Amino acid sequence: MERRLSAILAADMVGYSRLMEADEIGVLKRQKVLRSELIDPAFTEFRGRIVKEMGDGVLVEFPSVVQAVQCAVVIQRAMVVRGESDLPDQRIQYRIGINLGDIVIENDDIFGDGVNIAARLEQLAEPGGVCISGTAYDHLKSTVDVGYEALGDVQVKNIGAPVRAYRVLTDPDQAGNVLGKTKSRSAPPIRSVASALILLIIGAGSWWWINQPDFSPVDPTQMALELPQKPSIAVLPFEMRGNAGSQDWLADGITESIISTLSLSPDMVSIAYSTMSSFKDRDVSAAQVARKLGVRYILSGSVLKVGDKLRVTSELADAVKGKQIWSIQQDSSPDDLIVLQDEISHKVFEELSVSLTVGEGTRSWIEMVGGFNNYVQVINGRAEFQKFSPEGHANAERLWGKLYRMEPNRAFANFLMGFIYWQKVTIGISADIPGDWAKATEFSNRALEIEEFGEGYTLGAVLAQGARKFEEAIKLADKAILLSPGSADSNALGGMVKAMSGQTLEGLEHMERGMRLEPDYPEWLPAPINFARLELGRNTEARKLAQEVLATDIQDVRAKPNAAGILVAAAVFDGDMNEARARALDLQKIYPGITGAFARMARSTYKNQAFVEKYVNALVQAGIPEN
Repeated sequence: MERRLSAILAADMVGYSRLMEADEIGVLKRQKVLRSELIDPAFTEFRGRIVKEMGDGVLVEFPSVVQAVQCAVVIQRAMVVRGESDLPDQRIQYRIGINLGDIVIENDDIFGDGVNIAARLEQLAEPGGVCISGTAYDHLKSTVDVGYEALGDVQVKNIGAPVRAYRVLTDPDQAGNVLGKTKSRSAPPIRSVASALILLIIGAGSWWWINQPDFSPVDPTQMALELPQKPSIAVLPFEMRGNAGSQDWLADGITESIISTLSLSPDMVSIAYSTMSSFKDRDVSAAQVARKLGVRYILSGSVLKVGDKLRVTSELADAVKGKQIWSIQQDSSPDDLIVLQDEISHKVFEELSVSLTVGEGTRSWIEMVGGFNNYVQVINGRAEFQKFSPEGHANAERLWGKLYRMEPNRAFANFLMGFIYWQKVTIGISADIPGDWAKATEFSNRALEIEEFGEGYTLGAVLAQGARKFEEAIKLADKAILLSPGSADSNALGGMVKAMSGQTLEGLEHMERGMRLEPDYPEWLPAPINFARLELGRNTEARKLAQEVLATDIQDVRAKPNAAGILVAAAVFDGDMNEARARALDLQKIYPGITGAFARMARSTYKNQAFVEKYVNALVQAGIPEN
């Protein structure tokens, strides 16, 4: 993957959903005229490269921040003139955000904080306005005929450090003005330098733990117990260090709290405290513990007490790879042990979720759902939801419904309830299909009214695709990916929608990216990936993943029938009818009622019905009955 410093422009139409609801055809026509007569020519004039289009928005890369801002100003000034004759509630306006930052280039797409910050700045901009980052401003100053208003350091979602932001004053009368200018930054005080030095030392310690020499990897076949398919972890008793006297109970309490918290995750197998306490004061290595207990990951740590301060250090090791993955440190006071245990346990849980299960989405989800306890409810409901069974649905509805009743005005809670009603229809348990579909749409719209977030647009995309509104579905999927390019769910769900809506190659690339971003990827994901691979002629890749699914203890009731069907069709496409007939018998054992008609109906919302028919015909040729 290539990296480079680029100027990134993110633009988005204000009130897109409201405008489309009022006059869908008219808005699309007006938008098309704006793009062809104003916006796209401006991109060309200032050498902008359109990276991605989302229907109501666009992501553009420029060779310089000066050209990006010049382009934005030209567009926004022209939009004012063009909108003078429109009624205020019918006026099309854009918000534009611009950042100069480091980006990652992969298959002509771009990712990274440089992109994420541009998207967040766009959300800070006023309708018809432009908002830029401090790094962009530092390269501009008086080179563009505009003014600026300093917004200070702004904390934006999913970005750790605050972002220095400026509003661009496009009115020509404001050119050269810098409003709200902050004092120049003086040299940091000695205390800040000392703090920075301490952070540098801590950072160097973390780097050492991550990059220290590997230990001998453990062969899973040599473990005393079979390695679970889910991420499995054992937490060694934490050691008490420093002038702690007889305070081993501090370390024991933290160990027990971490193990108890990890047991809340449906996505991990954690060895019980009663077993792990037997390892206290024993000189054992991560490899030895992994072999004895049949686990892949070992968490160890220590508690250092100096005066009235505690420093808790945790290290995670992968025994199969023979490598340390990370080390984290947390400083606290022992005054309130319960608070300390919770802080450490929650931090470890979060880091393990990022490393082993949900991926980077963990961090934003904890914030969006309202804290750690709500996040636990979300992921437990998610595990049930992904079974795609009536029982799993009922459990997910109970967990997510409780969360919604507690906080009905939280965007993520509405988003989850939307998927609950969508699943009622999808798995055939709805007593009122139009009504439940309408409720799913209502919850989807409500979630995005409260807060725009990438995953929120995936629900709208799934609903649009299910209604065979393919263009709208693609636009919403692109919007999801633009807002959350590092989200596993936005890529996986957005990619699935794009593949089913006719953009098979691009959709497959996003689904595969989603799989890479979520270490313990959802069980539904291999099915659309494999169908897209077959459509693109990548039969060998599809066959390999399908065989992995069949060899796995999986809870999604649709996963193994889908995988078995892929193997049947792949064999037919490759001309091996003996293999195809054998695989068809396997499919009928897994799903005795399977017919060609059912397989066709299950894929009735795919845009490429010609390939769906080719797939169904392959099943029938191999011996699956048509009806």
